Amino acid sequence: MRLQDKVAAVTGAASGIGRAIAMRLAQEGATVAINDIDAVAGQALESEIERGGGRSFYLHGDASSQRDIAALMSELKNRCGGLDILVNNVIAGSAAVAGNEWDSLTEVCLRSYWIAMNAAFPLMRRPGAGVVNISSVNALMGFGREHVYSGMKAAIIGLSRSMAGEFSPLGIRINCICPGTIVTDRWKEEFERDPGMQERLTRLYPIGRLGSPEDVANAALFLASDEASFITGAVLTVDGGLTAVNTAFEK
Repeated sequence: MRLQDKVAAVTGAASGIGRAIAMRLAQEGATVAINDIDAVAGQALESEIERGGGRSFYLHGDASSQRDIAALMSELKNRCGGLDILVNNVIAGSAAVAGNEWDSLTEVCLRSYWIAMNAAFPLMRRPGAGVVNISSVNALMGFGREHVYSGMKAAIIGLSRSMAGEFSPLGIRINCICPGTIVTDRWKEEFERDPGMQERLTRLYPIGRLGSPEDVANAALFLASDEASFITGAVLTVDGGLTAVNTAFEK
């Protein structure tokens, strides 16, 4: 297994991309700490990982709260003795994104990443440690009028690269993933409201399909593993070619 005896923490892990990442890391041998405000979904994920032969535990917490993240790190230290992998995956509610709500987006999309990294680094001073920060293709180009959301996602890249300069010499790699449209339950709800939306979006993707949470989970696994030991400060797009080619110009 690629992560045998490793310890991982995933914020926003109870659903969507975070859930798929937590499952994938556990499948590869990591003990996974599930951090989320949704206790029902978080505990259900813990049970599913355990039934599959993996190791995990759920700890309720708001990733934008220094107190809650400190409690998570304390639990990791007490249970596991340290931390090897941190995945920051907290997302804002759709209403906040659509409304460009500056304060809530800053708290969730940016400040939470800063809080988690700073709290985790003292536990990560061991070989092979790494951080994977989930950003978005919105960080790389504009989509609609989600200006503040795009700004926060771009800031995650800047924060990650800057901190990689300080902490990589200490053995902690920091990388970003920028997913395109990933079909989570939130998107499925959108598609139910607008039956033509999925087809319209798919036409924008050169690869001919939208992404799955597992696509992002596989990328996170690679960046968290020793296979990526010479990769830090990098931005990996998992977007089916969306940001590489503008298919709207095709005749």
